[in-house]
This record gives sequence, structure tokens and C-alpha cells, in this order.
Amino acid sequence: MKREPMFRRYLRFWGADPRRDVDDELDFHLAMRTAEFERDGMSREDAERMTRDRFGDVRGVHDEVERMTIRRYARQLRVQWIDALVQDLRIAARSLRARPGYAAALTLTLALGIGANLAIFTVVNSVLLRPLPLVQPERLVRLYDDLPGAGATDVGMSVPELEDLSRRAGVFDEVSGILGASAALEGGERVERVELLGTSANYFEMLQAKAELGRVYTKADAKPGFIGTVVISDALWRRQFGADANILGKSIRLDEDPYTIIGVMPPNFRHPGNTLSGDVDVWGGTGFSADPFPVPVARASRFLTAAIGRLKPGITVGQAQSRLDAVAFALRQEYPSDYPAPLRWSLRVEPVQATVTGNVRPTLVILLGAVSFLLLIVCVNLASLMLARSSTRMRDFALRQALGASRARIARQLLTESVMVAVIGGIAAVVALRLSLGTLLALMPADVPRLNEIHANWEVVVAALAISLTAGVLIGLAPAYYATGADSNRALKEGGRTGSAPSARQNRSRSALVVSQIALSVVLLIAAGLLIRSFAIVLEQDPGLDPTNLVAGQVWVPVPNNPAANKYLDPGKLASMVSELHERLTHLPGVEYAALGTPADIPLLGGTNNARPFSLPDESTTQQNDYAAKFGAVGPLYFAALRIPVVKGRVFTQHDDLTAPTVAVVNEAFVRKFSPGRDIVGRRLSGTRNATQFEIVGVVGDVRENGLDAETAPRVYLSLLQRPNVALAVFMRSRNELRTVRDALERTVHEVDPDLAVFGVQTMHEVVSASTARRRFSVSLMSTFALAAALLATLGIYGVMSFLVGQRGTEFGLRQALGATRRDIMALAFRPGIALAAKGTLVGVLVAFPVARLLSALLFGVSAHDPLTFIAVPVLLATVAAVACYGPARKATRVDPIVALRD
Repeated sequence: MKREPMFRRYLRFWGADPRRDVDDELDFHLAMRTAEFERDGMSREDAERMTRDRFGDVRGVHDEVERMTIRRYARQLRVQWIDALVQDLRIAARSLRARPGYAAALTLTLALGIGANLAIFTVVNSVLLRPLPLVQPERLVRLYDDLPGAGATDVGMSVPELEDLSRRAGVFDEVSGILGASAALEGGERVERVELLGTSANYFEMLQAKAELGRVYTKADAKPGFIGTVVISDALWRRQFGADANILGKSIRLDEDPYTIIGVMPPNFRHPGNTLSGDVDVWGGTGFSADPFPVPVARASRFLTAAIGRLKPGITVGQAQSRLDAVAFALRQEYPSDYPAPLRWSLRVEPVQATVTGNVRPTLVILLGAVSFLLLIVCVNLASLMLARSSTRMRDFALRQALGASRARIARQLLTESVMVAVIGGIAAVVALRLSLGTLLALMPADVPRLNEIHANWEVVVAALAISLTAGVLIGLAPAYYATGADSNRALKEGGRTGSAPSARQNRSRSALVVSQIALSVVLLIAAGLLIRSFAIVLEQDPGLDPTNLVAGQVWVPVPNNPAANKYLDPGKLASMVSELHERLTHLPGVEYAALGTPADIPLLGGTNNARPFSLPDESTTQQNDYAAKFGAVGPLYFAALRIPVVKGRVFTQHDDLTAPTVAVVNEAFVRKFSPGRDIVGRRLSGTRNATQFEIVGVVGDVRENGLDAETAPRVYLSLLQRPNVALAVFMRSRNELRTVRDALERTVHEVDPDLAVFGVQTMHEVVSASTARRRFSVSLMSTFALAAALLATLGIYGVMSFLVGQRGTEFGLRQALGATRRDIMALAFRPGIALAAKGTLVGVLVAFPVARLLSALLFGVSAHDPLTFIAVPVLLATVAAVACYGPARKATRVDPIVALRD
């Protein structure tokens, strides 16, 4: 059976039936023509036959006329709809102009609510929702090596494993290895440490990225070692080379090796993944199988950071993971010595977008939910305000209904008013966002990914329109429901400018709105309270060191590709340079302590130091087991400089150098996890199988390396003089100003070797502050939202109480005339407000229980159902409700009984 067209059903719903009208008209014409033939003497049958013959195709005429009729109806309805809309807009504008203060209050409140939503939406859209600015980013994935048997993830990748992914997996179009490193750049305005990313030659082809200026390297340029040409970022081009248009072909030196710049990437291009610190400055192509990399390449030598691949069309991440599981199983069988069974080596695939934004996703989603709650509270508050105003217009609404206006027409008029206010508020919010977006970005933590991509575009305008329309409808529903349900006869009979007295229906509507407002406020306040409690606990955590007067910086030792040009290729020479630098720093004026380590040893910033497997070979019960811990190398006085307590044994001295037995120091977390019942000092530790063994000579206190809100991981410290590193961290405890310490550090380092790059000098207090920046930002926003919600709830209770007291003025006067005391009147006036607050608080607490579970990922040291928070918020709301009720209640006690009786 053929379904009736939607538009025809729409017309019939409004009482218009084109088919019926056409049938009636055709029947009329046929009947008239038949009657004419009958008057000429024909019989009824002959007249009807002659009519059909003369008329022709009745069905065809019927369909054509019906189509014409439908088009006419459509034009009429369109004109009528436009006329009605214009009329509604004029009436709404006239109504708002008549009360400019009321209109301004509505618009400003909505602008704040919508603006807050747009600000968070802009961040969420740019960071989480908007695809990476690459070709088909959904096909890009990151590839990692894991050792679940040792509890270690992201342990790096070897070159043979990279080749296996390309040849044997069968699910990738392209796979590129990546290796992040520091480099000393010469050839610009000054020597600078830059972020270098070594990649396979097909890196840019895999990403399908092109240079803004010049070209990128390709597979045609591939070599076993570094290609010799590099591509630089737009930021580096502007920072070091002044945006020189003739940059192509310019020679620079990276770690003393010459390279030629062949391209500059667009400003919006970023490496789709994590880096050492900040954005990539220089991209260099390499085959990872010649100097300066180990030759020959060993399968167990995982010096690559990870790999990036582009999935073949139609292959999902789940299918790719299944295939990699099969490849990993085959490799474990094929190379059992390189993949010991206890380690359970595996390959992991993850979408690039999730890799880039995964750590910030929970925070932004929760903030978006919180600001949505705030907008709902704003809508409820304004709906209550419009409901109060609608009670003064009941006579107007009743008169319109008496003159023929339908209830739907009245409801549409009220909805038009609320939507108009919301749209104006939305426009104001967009303008405010454009003006304040720079300030918002400046307040955001620097480690938020894709921060440079956050900007307001057409998507924000569309979101503003959608939010404004939704808010307008939500605000206008309650007034429309009340206005269309009131008794028009009663309103006309009672007369007066204000129309009829408020009905029980209106009182219930206002009470329901206030209860909803309080409930939503309770949810926001509890969420904010949990985050504040968690943040307070984080700040109370002992970092394991004393940050007072402590300055940390980094030094990069160049590593030329040609081993013959590397003056620190010999570990002895590198260790001598480290010793000389430490000696000079120790004797600087005003320096109490100076120490060296590796960047992984900078507390609170050790997130890039991934766990590595180790074993305890001198213990029979652990000979077949592999564990994982974080490794680092520190020099003498490191623990004294940072004031990390020595719990047992000793720490490193100047004598723990290349000529002495290899030693190690572990932290208390290591002891708790791997040797809780036995003295760890004196035992041996092997970093990798069949590798050098270290004697554990001491135990030190735990240091929170990954932030104050992260649990301390097992840690192994090696002697920097026995394991010298080209990436150095410097620690200086001094009462001098930061600038003085920085200048002294740079001068001393360059006295030792002018080719060394110094960067990242900051106080340890700055490091601590940076480690809590994201949590501080979340707490600040949530607290602001919660305070705004509490204020709106207070205004809502106050408004309702003032309204109710005004309604019951005669009652209060009569009660006083009959002997009621002021205390009795105060209790009567207080009771409704406290009852509303109690209902709203109860509903809010019940809703907050499941909502609080969503905050678990952001909480530290506090339960999602923390009793203190769930008790403190209702007590706070009860206090706020009492304050809000006090003014109207006190007003009720001042009603003059004589005036009330006279009225």
C-alpha cells in the first residue's frame, strides 16, 4: 500500500485535505455537465457517459489539479508562517523593549551561561572532536612494544621489529619508525637545543603531508644513516631564521653534523604523537641502520621510541591488533632467546588521536558536563523569572483567547520571546568568546595537547545557535505551560492590570523549578567539593625532596653521526667532562650543592622514563622472573642536593667511576615491591639478561617523579660516572635569583665546552607548580561553576520566598490580628523555602552518587563518595537556603494587620 506523503498528512493535521477538495470540485463540475445533458433530453446513463467522454482523463485531471492545489496550500502556509513569525518577533521585541531592565537581566545571564558552554566546547571540539589536521587521520595508528610479564609498557622498538611490522603484518600501507632526541643547532642566530625527530624516509608520505615551503624527504632519499637533508617547523623557521624566504638550501649543523634545509612545514603541522618536550623543531630521515646507530642492529636493542603506521583501507584498529597478536606470537616462537617467555613480549596498536589526547580527555569531558549543568541551572532560573512575569500578563493572554487566539498560538508567542532572548544572549556570548579566547588559552595548562589549534570557527557559531535555541525552548516551556493552562474566564472576571491571582498550578511550577535548580546545584557543588578535596590532598603530598632554593636545568652533549668526530665517544672522556662540570658547578659563588643526573631524574617530570625489565640473579626464587623498574643515572651529591633521605646503606661518591665495581641505589618503593622481607643492600641486580650486574649499595626515600598525584614507581639509580649520558640534568641549590643562577650555569657549561647547549632552567617550585597545573585548572573552573550555581540557587529560593510572602500578606496580617507572634509568622514564612531546599538537596544528593563515579579518574586520595563532601554540601545549601529565606520571612513579620484586614 502506497504511503501518504508527509506534507499531505501535515495539511490534513491542520484541517486542509487537498484530495478531498479536488474530489469535491471535480464532482461538482461533472454533476453540472451531466445535468445540462439531461435538460437536453438525454437519459441519466447517456448523460453520464457523454460527460465522461467530453471531460477526458478524469484521473489525470484529478492528479494535476491536486498537485496545483498542494502547491497553492504550501505557498499560503509558507506566507502565513512567515507572517506569523514576523508578528511574533515584533510582539516579543515590543514586550522586551517595554521592560529593558528585565530583558537586560535575561540576556546577560544567558550570555554568561552560553558563553561558558561555548568556551569549554571550543576547547573540547578543537582538542578531542576535531580530527587531526592530516589526511584520513582515522587510519593513522601508533605501535608500541610491551612486556606485560615484567609489568612494563612502551619499552621502545627495535629496527628488525619495525621491518617485521612493514613486511609481515599485512595491515599497513606504510610504517615509519620514530626516534625523539635533543640536538644542538648551529647556523641560526644562536646555538639552541632543538627537538629532533628521526623518522623513516617514508614518514611524510605515510602522513601524506607536504611542505609549505620547499619539499619533504621521501623514500627516494632513503639511506641507512641520516639522509643529510632536514625539514624544519614553521616555529623554528620564524624563531631562528626570521622567516627568511631564502632558507631553502641553507646549511645548518645539528650536533656538529652538517645538514641542508629542504623544506618548511605549514604552521598547523604537528607531529602526531608525544615528544620529549614541546613540539618537534627538525625532522630528519634515516634508515636507523648506520652510524650513529648500533651496527649491526640487534632485535633486542629497542632504541626506537615507537612507530607510526597507516592502516590499509577498510582495516579497523581491532583487526590490526588481532593481526599483530599473531605476528608477535610467531616472532616469539622464531626468536625465543630475544623474547623470553616470562616477559610475554607483545605489540600494541592505538589510534593516533587517542595517543595525542588520551591523558586530557577525562578532564575535558567532565568540564563539559559541569558547564552543561550550569547552563541548565541558568535556564531553570530564567524560566522561574519568566513564569513570575507571565502571571502579570494573564489578563492579556485571556483577552487574546477570547478574541480567537488558540492555546498553541499563546504558547508560541511565549516561546518566541524566550528564544529571542536566548539568541541575543548567544550572539553576545560568541562576541565575548572571540574577545576573550586569548585570555582563556593563556590560563590553560601548557601541556594540553593541540593547544595551538584551539580557535573559534563556524562550528562554534553553529554550537552557539544550537545551544541558544535549546536554552530558549527550555526557558519558555514552563511559562507556556502555565499560560495555556490557566482559566481565561477567571482572568477576565477578576480583571486588573495584573490579571488573576497566581494559581496552585503556577505555584507548583515555580516550586518544581526551584527544586530542580537546587538539585543541579548540589550535583555541581559535590563535584567541585570532591575535586577541591582531592587537590588539597595532592598539595599535601611530600614530593620526597626539598624544592626550596633548588634550580634544575638541562644540558645536551652533541652526538655527531660520524663516530670519529665524536669527542665524547669514549665513555671515559664523557665521564671526565661530567666530573669537571660537577666540580666547577660545586665551587660557584652562592651554590650550596650542585649535582648532575639525567633528564629522567628531574622529579615530577619523569613521565618519559619508561620502566625497563631487570632481574635479581642472586636469588634462586627470582632467577626465572623478570621485573620492571625505572632506571636513571645520577652523580655524587645528587641526593644531598635534592635532600632526598638515605634510608639504608650509602649513596654514590666520586670513587664510583669507571674503574670501580658497578653499583646501584634503589628507592623504598623498589624494596616494598621486590624485596619486602629481605635486606636489599648487598644483593645484585641485572638490568637486562646477560648484562652487567650491579651491587645494590643503598636505599633512598621515594620521590614523586610523575607528579604529586601519581604513585611512586620502583626506581633504580646508577652512578653517572659509571654510566655517563649525553643528556644531562643539572641541580643547584642556591639562594641567588634564578637569572643569576641561569647565567652562572650557562657560563660554566660553555667554559667546559662551548658546544654544549643549556636549556630548561627553572626553579623546582616552578616544576612543582607545572606538575599540578592541569588539576589546578580543573578545580578553578569547577569551583567557579559551583559558586555560580550556588548563587543562582540562592536567588531562586529568594525569589520564590518573596513571591510567596507577597501572596500571603493578608494571611499573615490576619494571623497577627488573631494573636500570632512574630516568631510564629517567621516560622510560617520560613517553612516553604526550607522544604524546597530540602527536597532539592535530597534529589541532588541522589543524582550526585552516580555522577561522582565519573570523577574517579580525576580524584586522588579521596573516594568518589567521600562522606565529608556529601555532608558538607547539604549543610552549606541549608545555610544558603536559610539566608535566602530570612529576608522575605522578616518582611512577613512587618505586615500591618490593620492594612491587611482593610485590603
